[in-house]
Amino acid sequence: MNPKKTLLLRRERLVQKLPPLSELIRGSLIERHLRCGKLGCHCAKGAGHRAWYLTVTFSGGRTEQVTVPPALVPVIRGWLKNYERWWEILEEVSGINRELLRKRWLGGETHEGRRRDVREKGSTR
Repeated sequence: MNPKKTLLLRRERLVQKLPPLSELIRGSLIERHLRCGKLGCHCAKGAGHRAWYLTVTFSGGRTEQVTVPPALVPVIRGWLKNYERWWEILEEVSGINRELLRKRWLGGETHEGRRRDVREKGSTR
Protein backbone atom coordinates (compact mmCIF):
# COMPACT_ATOMS: atom_id res chain seq x y z
CA MET A 1 0.00 0.00 0.00
CA ASN A 2 1.33 3.46 -0.81
CA PRO A 3 2.28 5.82 2.06
CA LYS A 4 -0.56 8.26 1.40
CA LYS A 5 -3.22 5.54 1.54
CA THR A 6 -1.61 4.17 4.71
CA LEU A 7 -1.90 7.56 6.43
CA LEU A 8 -5.48 8.08 5.24
CA LEU A 9 -6.51 4.61 6.40
CA ARG A 10 -4.83 5.13 9.78
CA ARG A 11 -6.66 8.44 10.17
CA GLU A 12 -10.01 6.88 9.26
CA ARG A 13 -9.50 4.03 11.75
CA LEU A 14 -8.74 6.54 14.50
CA VAL A 15 -11.88 8.55 13.73
CA GLN A 16 -13.96 5.37 13.89
CA LYS A 17 -12.60 4.71 17.42
CA LEU A 18 -13.96 8.00 18.77
CA PRO A 19 -16.39 7.49 21.66
CA PRO A 20 -19.85 9.09 21.32
CA LEU A 21 -19.55 12.86 21.62
CA SER A 22 -22.67 12.92 23.79
CA GLU A 23 -20.96 10.71 26.38
CA LEU A 24 -18.04 12.79 27.55
CA ILE A 25 -17.38 15.30 30.27
CA ARG A 26 -14.42 17.47 31.24
CA GLY A 27 -13.29 17.69 34.83
CA SER A 28 -12.00 15.67 37.77
CA LEU A 29 -13.91 13.28 39.94
CA ILE A 30 -13.22 14.00 43.61
CA GLU A 31 -14.13 11.82 46.59
CA ARG A 32 -14.57 13.48 49.97
CA HIS A 33 -15.51 12.29 53.43
CA LEU A 34 -17.72 14.74 55.28
CA ARG A 35 -19.07 14.95 58.80
CA CYS A 36 -22.74 15.83 59.04
CA GLY A 37 -22.59 17.29 62.57
CA LYS A 38 -25.26 15.07 64.14
CA LEU A 39 -24.19 13.95 67.61
CA GLY A 40 -25.20 10.29 67.31
CA CYS A 41 -23.98 9.76 63.74
CA HIS A 42 -21.20 7.30 62.97
CA CYS A 43 -19.32 10.01 61.05
CA ALA A 44 -18.44 11.84 64.30
CA LYS A 45 -15.96 9.08 65.19
CA GLY A 46 -15.32 7.43 61.83
CA ALA A 47 -14.25 8.35 58.33
CA GLY A 48 -17.33 10.42 57.56
CA HIS A 49 -19.94 10.24 54.83
CA ARG A 50 -18.59 9.62 51.35
CA ALA A 51 -19.48 12.30 48.80
CA TRP A 52 -18.49 12.57 45.13
CA TYR A 53 -18.01 15.78 43.13
CA LEU A 54 -17.15 16.63 39.58
CA THR A 55 -14.81 19.62 39.67
CA VAL A 56 -14.22 21.76 36.57
CA THR A 57 -11.91 24.76 36.34
CA PHE A 58 -12.60 27.38 33.68
CA SER A 59 -10.35 30.04 32.17
CA GLY A 60 -9.95 32.91 34.57
CA GLY A 61 -9.70 30.51 37.51
CA ARG A 62 -13.43 30.03 38.16
CA THR A 63 -14.15 26.54 39.52
CA GLU A 64 -17.45 24.70 39.46
CA GLN A 65 -18.35 21.65 41.53
CA VAL A 66 -21.29 19.38 40.84
CA THR A 67 -22.40 16.73 43.32
CA VAL A 68 -22.37 13.26 41.76
CA PRO A 69 -24.78 10.68 43.16
CA PRO A 70 -22.96 7.43 44.04
CA ALA A 71 -24.96 5.50 41.42
CA LEU A 72 -23.61 7.80 38.67
CA VAL A 73 -19.91 7.57 39.65
CA PRO A 74 -19.21 4.73 37.15
CA VAL A 75 -20.96 6.68 34.38
CA ILE A 76 -18.95 9.83 35.13
CA ARG A 77 -15.70 7.83 35.21
CA GLY A 78 -16.54 6.46 31.76
CA TRP A 79 -17.37 9.92 30.42
CA LEU A 80 -14.09 11.29 31.79
CA LYS A 81 -12.20 8.48 30.01
CA ASN A 82 -14.12 9.28 26.81
CA TYR A 83 -13.03 12.92 27.09
CA GLU A 84 -9.39 11.87 27.46
CA ARG A 85 -9.73 9.46 24.54
CA TRP A 86 -11.14 12.24 22.29
CA TRP A 87 -8.09 14.39 23.03
CA GLU A 88 -5.67 11.50 22.39
CA ILE A 89 -7.30 10.73 19.05
CA LEU A 90 -7.47 14.43 18.09
CA GLU A 91 -3.70 14.70 18.66
CA GLU A 92 -3.04 11.59 16.57
CA VAL A 93 -5.29 12.78 13.72
CA SER A 94 -3.66 16.20 13.85
CA GLY A 95 -0.23 14.55 13.54
CA ILE A 96 -1.37 12.56 10.52
CA ASN A 97 -2.82 15.72 8.94
CA ARG A 98 0.49 17.54 9.51
CA GLU A 99 2.28 14.72 7.71
CA LEU A 100 -0.24 14.87 4.85
CA LEU A 101 0.32 18.65 4.68
CA ARG A 102 4.12 18.27 4.63
CA LYS A 103 3.81 15.91 1.69
CA ARG A 104 1.11 18.05 0.04
CA TRP A 105 -1.31 15.10 0.07
CA LEU A 106 -4.33 16.96 1.46
CA GLY A 107 -7.57 17.02 -0.48
CA GLY A 108 -6.63 14.12 -2.74
CA GLU A 109 -4.39 16.26 -4.95
CA THR A 110 -0.79 17.38 -4.94
CA HIS A 111 0.05 21.03 -4.43
CA GLU A 112 1.11 21.32 -8.07
CA GLY A 113 -2.21 19.85 -9.22
CA ARG A 114 -4.13 22.53 -7.39
CA ARG A 115 -2.06 25.28 -8.97
CA ARG A 116 -2.71 23.86 -12.40
CA ASP A 117 -6.48 23.74 -11.68
CA VAL A 118 -6.46 27.38 -10.56
CA ARG A 119 -4.66 28.45 -13.74
CA GLU A 120 -7.08 26.44 -15.89
CA LYS A 121 -10.07 28.00 -14.17
CA GLY A 122 -8.57 31.47 -14.58
CA SER A 123 -7.96 30.94 -18.29
CA THR A 124 -11.58 30.00 -19.04
CA ARG A 125 -12.93 33.46 -18.18
